Amino acid sequence: MKFLTFILLSIGAASTWPQGIAPPVAEYRGSKANGMFEVQNTTDNAMAVTLETKSFVVDEHGIVHYSDLDKDVHIRMGASSFTLAAHDTHMIFYKASFPTAPISFSIIATVTRAEQQTGMRIKFVFPHMIYVYQKDKLKRSDVSLELADGRLLIHNNSQKLGRVLEVTASKEELGGFPIYPAQVREVAMPGATQASVKFEDGFSLSTQ
Repeated sequence: MKFLTFILLSIGAASTWPQGIAPPVAEYRGSKANGMFEVQNTTDNAMAVTLETKSFVVDEHGIVHYSDLDKDVHIRMGASSFTLAAHDTHMIFYKASFPTAPISFSIIATVTRAEQQTGMRIKFVFPHMIYVYQKDKLKRSDVSLELADGRLLIHNNSQKLGRVLEVTASKEELGGFPIYPAQVREVAMPGATQASVKFEDGFSLSTQ
């Protein structure tokens, strides 16, 4: 009997599913990324896990776009597939090298029940998102803000990868996100007359 595959993709919210990874995001600086993450199975069933690697970027609207892994990125890790017993965890250690930073790539874990299934097969897809920053930190002079027509525009005028820690407007706080080189990141701010942005590299900017 043929079966239907149903895929659930979780980015940064793995704890809401019966399986997940931790941490969902890792950050490095320089030309190497040596780290680890944990694949978790909190169900009563054995789960089959497969790992694949992809490059990605986050566009000006916050949408993640995946592509084939950059040919200059070399990732070494253990087995690319394994079975995870019920209520068990598995540690994935990896070493990645590349000629230049900034760069972003992901190790994606696809999790499904290990035993043969009929009917609908549900696959949970959990990316471990890796951001590698250049050695030079983002500076105040590298970015500027513009608030108009219900949108906050964060201009990255440099060739550096940076990260926003939080955006505050009208007593409302929004979580962090990356801002790519030469990118104008848009944040919806309907009705806001002032906004401030805190950056991971140790400074803040305000529209007033």
